[in-house]
Amino acid sequence: MKRIRWREFCAGLSLLLGCTACTSLWGPAGRAQDALPEAYRAANAGDVLTSDWWAAFGDEQLNALMETTRAGNLTLEQAAARLRQAEASAVKSGAARFPSLIGSGEGKTAYTGSRDISTVTTDTYKLGLSASYELDLWGRVASGHRAALSSLEASRFDLQTSAMTVSAQTVLTYYRWQQLNARLTLRNEQLVARRKMLSVIEERFKTSQADALDVLRQREQVAAAEAAIPPVKDSLQAAGNALAVLTGRPPQTDLGLVVKPLPELPPRPAAGLPADLLAMRPDLQAAWAELEQSDWNVRAAQAARLPAITLTGSISTSDEDVDNLFDNWVGNLAGGLAMPLIDGGSRRAEVRRTKAVSDERIAAYRAAVYDALTEVEDALSTEQNQQEKLAALVRQSGFSQATADEATRRYTRGLETYYDALNSRTSCQAQQLSELTARIDLVAARVQLCRVLGGNWESFMENYNEEK
Repeated sequence: MKRIRWREFCAGLSLLLGCTACTSLWGPAGRAQDALPEAYRAANAGDVLTSDWWAAFGDEQLNALMETTRAGNLTLEQAAARLRQAEASAVKSGAARFPSLIGSGEGKTAYTGSRDISTVTTDTYKLGLSASYELDLWGRVASGHRAALSSLEASRFDLQTSAMTVSAQTVLTYYRWQQLNARLTLRNEQLVARRKMLSVIEERFKTSQADALDVLRQREQVAAAEAAIPPVKDSLQAAGNALAVLTGRPPQTDLGLVVKPLPELPPRPAAGLPADLLAMRPDLQAAWAELEQSDWNVRAAQAARLPAITLTGSISTSDEDVDNLFDNWVGNLAGGLAMPLIDGGSRRAEVRRTKAVSDERIAAYRAAVYDALTEVEDALSTEQNQQEKLAALVRQSGFSQATADEATRRYTRGLETYYDALNSRTSCQAQQLSELTARIDLVAARVQLCRVLGGNWESFMENYNEEK
């Protein structure tokens, strides 16, 4: 009878193993994509954006700064550490797909004796191995491993997203630092010009060609120019501190940067098609990987409600003599079936929870796609409009400069009142500041466009892994 039951058990076990081999793993359900626009309104032809898009500005100092940032930025360090955590978690979750083997050893000495009998010492030695393996009939273990792999992919894309964001922050902060230096220079030049104008008015006042009100008004202008300089210095120092932190150094670190004029923009990169953005934006790829992870978690939760079959085996030996320890072995093999019967609805609730998480991530992914498309549309429009604005401001600045110069000449000849000359010069100086602001806004628009287009960050990952 025992032989028949053992054969039946072996046949059933073979059938279960066959089912395990033939069962296809449940994977993430397909998600219908929303209809995307066929093209952007302000689409253009150009070169494909790369992960080192700032090199197109032709600034070697910026290129060196970006290398320093990539090597030392603490945000990237945190993202890289999270990636290593995800890699370890994926390995850990994958270990459940293989049998586990545990070894044990024991040595024991027993002492027996009485008043009349000498003490007797008995040594006992034991060795054992035990193994267990769960037949993943319903894909619970495999689904959990797939979920961990999807989480790993999301962490990899998160690192790329951090690199994309930090790169844009560094480039923009660098050019804002340059713009603030130019702004400080312009403010100092305006102060010098107002002081010279004050000297002229004071000389005219001495010869009764100007009244005291003109002198007071010009002194007010000089004081206003002096008051405008400290805030620019404060912003300049803050920008330098921000750059130092972006490179992974403490604030107030001297980066040895040389002041340069703001650059002329290189040709605009190609925006491509809206559908291309899904593969070019690592943050969208991370959101998709998180959606896949949630789908696999649903499969694992569903499989957890089904029976689980576990095979266990052990082998052990013991003897009083170490030399005879390997002579006598005792082994056993067993199979166990566990099936949830009453759990208060815990597993069913877990399935509902994981499905709700999946629904949430579907909505989050769709929202991220819409936001990304909006960012590209806005960035394309902003750069185009900013270019038109800057061109108009440059023309206006030229006219304003000519008007101020002519008004000053007419005033010194007594053909114009001081009030008219003052208004013309004040307007010209304000126009110069507006033009400088428009130039950094145009650079910021290009930086934003490069950021929202994403690009291919695989080369960054390869170089980053080599450096680390």
